[in-house]
Amino acid sequence: MHTSIELKQASANDIQAILDICDDARRFQREIGFRQWADGYPSEEVIAADIAASKGFLITADSNIIGYCVIDLSGDKEYDSRKDIWADEEPYAAIHRLALARNARGKGYSKPIIENILKYVAGLGIMMVKVDTGTANQPMQRLLASTGFICRGKYTFTWGERLA
Repeated sequence: MHTSIELKQASANDIQAILDICDDARRFQREIGFRQWADGYPSEEVIAADIAASKGFLITADSNIIGYCVIDLSGDKEYDSRKDIWADEEPYAAIHRLALARNARGKGYSKPIIENILKYVAGLGIMMVKVDTGTANQPMQRLLASTGFICRGKYTFTWGERLA
């Protein structure tokens, strides 16, 4: 693949495009048989808060927006409270709300996206990345396994039962 995948800080001007991508990702979840994101999630307010906190990122391929994700460098309160999952105290990045546009699915972008996220956080000196996904979200589970993530098991978070 000769496509250049890049992460770009999202701005308030990108909110509608992000909402469209997330709506499409939610529909895709339903089409393949699971409901990880409730209807209306993430909302415009959630996306705006991501952007205001400088943790919302557009994912681009050859300068076209193909996805969205949160890379949270400030930690996640729920993750921090779960020493039964992650006992380490080192700085980490949390990945949340990773969504790919329908027209980008099946084109081999997912693994390079994760690799770019890992490269981005490593460039900031962060070597630990934490993420969770729904127990039925097979595409994300396969992606995480293929990019070196280690499943720590099934846990219940305030947002539901997930694999950490």
